[in-house]
Amino acid sequence: MNRLLVAVTAALLLQPAFANELLLSAGGGPQPDSDQRNTTYGVDYSFKKFEKSYRQHIHLGVSYTKVTTDADDHRSFHAVSIYPQLNLYPRQQSWGQPYFFVRALGPSYISSNQLGDRHQDNHFAFQAQVGYAARINWRSREDLVLMVSWKHFSNANLFSDNDGIDMPFVVNVGLNF
Repeated sequence: MNRLLVAVTAALLLQPAFANELLLSAGGGPQPDSDQRNTTYGVDYSFKKFEKSYRQHIHLGVSYTKVTTDADDHRSFHAVSIYPQLNLYPRQQSWGQPYFFVRALGPSYISSNQLGDRHQDNHFAFQAQVGYAARINWRSREDLVLMVSWKHFSNANLFSDNDGIDMPFVVNVGLNF
C-alpha cells in the first residue's frame, strides 16, 4: 500500500505543469470571539499546477507566514505550510481574469501553540484561506496576481485545544513567471 501511495504521489508531482507563482502577503484584523487583533505577513510559492479544465486549476505550494497580535502575552508565531489550492474561473475570460480560490487542509507547523488568548493543542495546524483574486495582463501575459482573502489556522478539532487563529483581511500581490 505504501508503494502504491508513493507511486501515485510521484506520478502527480512529476507531471510537466509548473505553476511558478510567487506572492507576498500582508493583512490582519480583529480575531473573532476575542478582544485581540491579529496581523500577518508572508510569502507563498506555488510550484505545481494541474489544469482540470480552463475553469478549474489546482495548485500545490508552500507558504511562510508570520502572525502577530496586540495581546499582552504570546504575541507571535511563525508558520510553514504546504497547501493545495483550488482556483475556479468564470466562463468568460477577460484581460483581468477574476477567480475564486480556496486553500484547505494545508498541513502547517506553527512555532507556538498560543497566540494571545488563542490556544492550539500542539504545533500542528492546518492553513485554510478563501478569497477572490485576479490575474492581470502585464507584459502581454497574465503575469500579475492580486488576491484578497481570509486566512485561518486551526487543527480541525483533531486535538482538544482548537481556538482558530484568523486574519480576516489579507492581500497577496505577486507574479507568475
